[in-house]
Amino acid sequence: MQEEIISTYFSEHHKQRRVADLEQRLIADGTPAPEASIAAAKGFDAYFSKQMRSTGVKAGIFLAVALLCLVRIITLTNREEGSFMQVSLSLALVAFALVRGLIWGIQLFALKEEISTFKDLRRL
Repeated sequence: MQEEIISTYFSEHHKQRRVADLEQRLIADGTPAPEASIAAAKGFDAYFSKQMRSTGVKAGIFLAVALLCLVRIITLTNREEGSFMQVSLSLALVAFALVRGLIWGIQLFALKEEISTFKDLRRL
């Protein structure tokens, strides 16, 4: 029954996922509190590893693209070969890729902090 509640929790849309919310759902279902804390932490650890594989890779790719475009801008301006359009397009790509990569990275960091804080508070 715990796995069903955990999978249902992660299939629903949430503005922010909280380990304590999942723990409360497990307790409401009749799971003892210490066992619910452990199950919620394990469920979030599995979710974090899944997110790290998908969102983490995307964030890394976007940050690498931002770095490559930044190098392109530097080489174009140093050699004075690039047109205004090329430099502008590269700057736009750098801004977009950098912001998107940072947003995904911050979201992953926030999720990891949520898990770590929960484990520290529950002494797991």
